Amino acid sequence: MADKDLIAIRETALAYAEAVRTTQRFFDHVSDLEDTAVLTEYANLVEREKEALEARRDAIDAGGLEVPSIDGSGTN
Repeated sequence: MADKDLIAIRETALAYAEAVRTTQRFFDHVSDLEDTAVLTEYANLVEREKEALEARRDAIDAGGLEVPSIDGSGTN
């Protein structure tokens, strides 16, 4: 695996982990789940998580890593 692939995997894994942590920290301060602003912000955070996950998967694929899933449904 090329160094650039490993760097990309590390960076995208870090970005994905941070996106998830950001969502977790957001809920530390939420008091009203019915507030439309809360729902809007949560939707934005979920979208960032999805984008970060896709980037991480793309970096892993580009690096040529393939691991069978635990449940047998696929790879990554």
